[in-house]
Amino acid sequence: MSATPQRRPHRLTALLTSVILACVAAMGLFGAGTATAAAEPPRMAEKVKTANSARLQTWWHDNHEFNTTTPTQNNQVRRSSFYDVAVATTAAPKNTYDSFTYMSIPRSGKGKIGYTKEDGAEFASSADLTMSWSTFQYSTDVWVDVTLRTGQTITSTDQVTIRPSSYDFEKQLVDGDTVRIKVPYSPDGYRFSVEFDPQLYTAYNDMSGDSGVLTTDPEGNRAIHTEPRNSMMIFAEPTLTGDEKKRLVPKPSSGSIHYPAEGKVDDLHTIDEEIVYFRPGTYHMGSDYHAMLPANVKWVYLAPGAYVKGAFRFPDDTQNEYKITGYGVLSGEQYVYEADTANDYNHLSGASNCHASCVKMLQFASSDKQQHLDLHGVTINEPPYHSFVVYGNEKTFAMDVGNYKQVGSWYWQTDGIELYQGSQMKNTFFNANDDVLKMYHSDVTIDNTVIWKNENGPVIQWGWTPRNIDNVAVTNTHVIHNRMYWKDVKYNTCVLNSSSHWEDMGSTTTANPDAWVKNMRFENITVEGMTNCAMRVYALSSTENIDIKNLQIDAWNDLEPNSQVSHLNRYSNPENQKVTLGDETSQGRGIGLENYTVGGVPVTKADNNWAHDQLGRLGFDAEVWDNWNAWSSAP
Repeated sequence: MSATPQRRPHRLTALLTSVILACVAAMGLFGAGTATAAAEPPRMAEKVKTANSARLQTWWHDNHEFNTTTPTQNNQVRRSSFYDVAVATTAAPKNTYDSFTYMSIPRSGKGKIGYTKEDGAEFASSADLTMSWSTFQYSTDVWVDVTLRTGQTITSTDQVTIRPSSYDFEKQLVDGDTVRIKVPYSPDGYRFSVEFDPQLYTAYNDMSGDSGVLTTDPEGNRAIHTEPRNSMMIFAEPTLTGDEKKRLVPKPSSGSIHYPAEGKVDDLHTIDEEIVYFRPGTYHMGSDYHAMLPANVKWVYLAPGAYVKGAFRFPDDTQNEYKITGYGVLSGEQYVYEADTANDYNHLSGASNCHASCVKMLQFASSDKQQHLDLHGVTINEPPYHSFVVYGNEKTFAMDVGNYKQVGSWYWQTDGIELYQGSQMKNTFFNANDDVLKMYHSDVTIDNTVIWKNENGPVIQWGWTPRNIDNVAVTNTHVIHNRMYWKDVKYNTCVLNSSSHWEDMGSTTTANPDAWVKNMRFENITVEGMTNCAMRVYALSSTENIDIKNLQIDAWNDLEPNSQVSHLNRYSNPENQKVTLGDETSQGRGIGLENYTVGGVPVTKADNNWAHDQLGRLGFDAEVWDNWNAWSSAP
C-alpha cells in the first residue's frame, strides 16, 4: 500500500501570495497594464523542483505569467491560473516534482483584430472558458497531484472525475483542493481530463432563430452538455528509449543541426542545416512571420520544455522523409484568426476563404514520388486555422502519427488531422472546433484517440465530395466532451458524418455513383455525457460495408428528437442516377450497426426502438430500409 504524501508547504505560500498580490492590483497599486500578471507569486517562494531521470521527466518555465485576459509577452509563457500539477513515482511517493501547467484562453486574449464577423470563439470567450494542460515523460507507475487554485474545495474523491471514464485510475484525497491520481505506466501513455465538481457548468441552447445560440443561462433554455469551465488535461507520455529514441530524437549523426537562440526567430527561411532543434526555452516568430523552411530542412524537433510561438511550412516536395517530433509545444497564439499571408498576415480580407494562403501550424506539399512523415509527441496550441495540411498528390504522402496533442482550438476551422493514403495514427488527443478525424483516403488506421469536441463539425468525417475510399479502421475513440448544439438539422455534425457537397450543401444531385466508399470499420466509440446526434450520412459515393461496432452514447441532449435525428440518404448525379448502397445481408453490407447503445440500452431493428422519435433516433430514408441493419451481439 502506497503512503499518502504530505502536501508541500510552498504551494500554500504561493497561493496566499497570489491572493494578496491580486488584491493589491485590484486596489490600483500597480501601474496600468500589469494587473493581469500581478497575481504571480515571487519565484523565490515557489522552490520549484523538476525531475530529470529515465523514470520521470518534468519541466518548468521560470518566465511564466498568470494572465486570463490578455496576450502574453513575447518572451513569456501563460501559466495556468487554475491548476498546479506535481508528479511522483509510486516507488518514492513523498518525493514530488513540479510539472509546468500551461493554459490557453480564447483568442489568446487578443479579441477580434481587424474583423467583426463570427469566428467560432464567441461562446468560449463569453463563458470565460480556458484549457490547461501538463505534460511529463515517465517509464514507471506514478502519482499525479492536481491542485485546484481557485479556492473551491472538495471533500471526497467522488467529486473528481477522470475522463475517459474507462481509465479506472486510483484516486486519493490529499486535502480540500488536491487530488492524487495513480497513473500506471503504459508504452502508449495516457491523455486524460481531471474534472473537479465545483468547476462544472452546463451549456444551453437558447432556442433562438434557426439554430439557437449557446448560453450558460438555464432559464427557459435546453441543456446541451456539462463540462469543466476551466479544463485540466494530463498528458502522461512514455519515455523514449532504444530504437524509438534514435528515430525520434536527433543527434549529430542525424544530419546538420541548427539550434535557434531563445527569443525572436525570424530567419529560418535562410538556414543551411537539415534539422531545426529547439532546446528547452521560449521562442516567438511574431504575428507577421511563419517559418517557410528551405529545401534542405527535413526535421523540426521541439524538445520537452520548448515553447515555440509560430508555425512551419515545409519545402515543396523536396524530401523523401520528414520529421516533426519532440514533446514541446508549437503555439499559434500570436496569429489572428485566418491570418492571411496574402494580406500581410492580417485577417482574411475580400475572399470567402483562405485555404491556400492562411497560416497553418504545419503545412507540406506532396509530389508524385513517395514521401513519408513522422509526426510524434508535439502539442499544437491555439491554431488560427487548419492545424495540418498537405497540398499536392494525396496518394504519395504517408504519415505515422503518434502521441500528438491539439489544445486551445477556439476558432472555427481548427480541424483535427487528415491522414493520407497508407497512414496510421495512435495515442492522440484532439480539442477541435471542426471535423476531427478526416477519413478521406484508403489504407488508413487510427487507434486510441481522446477527443474534446467544440461546437463545429462532426467527430468523424468522410464526405464533402465524392471519394474513392477503401480499407479504413478507426478503433477506440473516446469522445469525452462536446458542445455540438444546433437545433436545426445540419449536414456536417454528429459523431459520424458523411457531409453533403461543400459547394452546395443543400443539393442532392452532387454525387458520383462511380466513386466507391467501402470497407470502413469504426469500432469502440464511446461518447460521454450528452450529445446531439449519432450519424448523418449523405452518400455522395456508392457505399458498402460500413461497419460501426460498439457505438456507445451516454445520452441525448435536451433538444427535441427532430433535432437529434440520424440520416442515411442516397444522393444522385446531375443525370438523376443515385449512388448504390450495399444491402443488409451478412448483418449489414451497407451500414451495419452492431451493439449500438444509448444509455446502455441496445438499439436494434428487431426491438423496434431505432426510429427517429425512439431511443436510437435513426430517421433513415424509407428507400434504404434494406441497406442497413442494427443488431446486438452482446450476450
